[in-house]
Amino acid sequence: MTTSTITVRHIRPLVFAIVASSLFGATALHAEEPPFVGTWSLDPAQCTVGQENREAPLILAKDRYDQHESHCVFKSVQQVESDWNIAATCTTEGDELDYAFSLTVSGDTLTFTDSGGARDFLRCK
Repeated sequence: MTTSTITVRHIRPLVFAIVASSLFGATALHAEEPPFVGTWSLDPAQCTVGQENREAPLILAKDRYDQHESHCVFKSVQQVESDWNIAATCTTEGDELDYAFSLTVSGDTLTFTDSGGARDFLRCK
């Protein structure tokens, strides 16, 4: 009887930990991605252009973006209402620089705003 009491006493916390881990893991796996994640272009005809081409579409992930010879890793992403303010470290043609910009999504339009102004991209389908 002592053996089963010890076993139950030790197994219950283990089972609880496994169930809790599974629930939290499932939540993390199915967490909604920001609406800016996807492939975007200035012109829908550019959606199929390869990344080796200057007219390549912008490919945004939740923590980075790539477009032709520009590759950025996000250092911070802060959502303020419907805008995402992003600080990134980018490598363009071998040069590394800090880069700040914001993204706003409205339907299938992404507005990309940086020090050069705002540009509207369309979601590639």
